[in-house]
Amino acid sequence: MARIAITNILLFLLPFVLFALYLRYGRGVDTLLAGWSTRAFALCAAAAVVLVTLSLVLFEGEGRGPTTGRYVPPTWQDGVLTPGHIE
Repeated sequence: MARIAITNILLFLLPFVLFALYLRYGRGVDTLLAGWSTRAFALCAAAAVVLVTLSLVLFEGEGRGPTTGRYVPPTWQDGVLTPGHIE
């Protein structure tokens, strides 16, 4: 859960960091907030929301296993733990 939260926080911050780097090295703006306009901030926020939404959709899709069948819980057999599975 922490991995997903950290990944989403970093994905949210990515457009803002990239735009700040563009302002600093692409346009040569020296002050921190000089190149930020309302439009630039809104576009970065929209891109951040899209990135976070896509990551949540992908995380949801990758974690699913089979959804039909009978669940067999984990058991100990001959001193070995057999993981839970769906039959």
